[in-house]
Amino acid sequence: MKTKRNITLQFLFLALSIVLLSGCEREETLQPRSIFENGQEESTTELDQFLKTEFRDPYGCVIHYKFVDKFIDPSKSATPPRLDVVRPIAELIKQAWIEPYNKASDQGEEFLRTYFPAEIVILGSPLFNNNGTITLGIADSGVRVTLTQANQYALGNTAWIQQTFRTLHHEFTHIIDQNFKFDIEAFYRISEDNYTSSGTWFTLEDEDALVRGMVTPYATSAPEEDFAETLSYMITTDPAEFEATYLTLIDCSDPAAPANCAEINEGKARIQQKYDVIIKYMKNDVGIDVSILRDEFLKSIN
Repeated sequence: MKTKRNITLQFLFLALSIVLLSGCEREETLQPRSIFENGQEESTTELDQFLKTEFRDPYGCVIHYKFVDKFIDPSKSATPPRLDVVRPIAELIKQAWIEPYNKASDQGEEFLRTYFPAEIVILGSPLFNNNGTITLGIADSGVRVTLTQANQYALGNTAWIQQTFRTLHHEFTHIIDQNFKFDIEAFYRISEDNYTSSGTWFTLEDEDALVRGMVTPYATSAPEEDFAETLSYMITTDPAEFEATYLTLIDCSDPAAPANCAEINEGKARIQQKYDVIIKYMKNDVGIDVSILRDEFLKSIN
């Protein structure tokens, strides 16, 4: 995901009207690296042993929270996470990402044992870009996912949890796409005349995106981001709220209906098409029941 987006992951979702803009990025050439560099011995601290037991041993995933500079582009800046937030965030990752997928997959735990990223990098702040925008998440070729803003974590901060896991589920959607080859061309044709670009999407409001058939302004930047945004919102939004906001058509004969009622309904009809395509793809091609994934995620954070 990338740039003034985020407020893509403006994640409208809180509908925090922050005008910080952020995004997600994808890189194409990352290779796994050794978790022990320069002959460094394995740490035996309680935290590192917990991360080894819960992530490295079962899923082959190393969680990096120290020396973050080597994990970010030199043109960007970020701060490391506070030590006290690392374990609770790792526990949340297990609770709100791993366990829902384990229950929703027809492979059970084997799905994430195969496709879980080899590395998760936890940053304390967003990634600050040199153009004044921020990046909220990065998915690197199915190998690494970067989680930002960890220092905002606090017990009971459901807004942070929702924003963070919308980002993580968005980024993991890119990994699913890379492994299961979603038909992005067919998906693009649903709204082909309504995409913007990575440099202009942030000028849109939420309703502008809805009219275009997208769940967020950032989704208008590219069809693959539209796919990832739509699925992440399907997973992290109460189903009644998702249906009312994005799928239920407005009665345009109602005197209270908005002036652009017909355009909104056209946009919602496009989102319904995308919703149906994603449900079918995730079930038939990936082996994931999205309704179970969503229900387990929502249960885990509530």
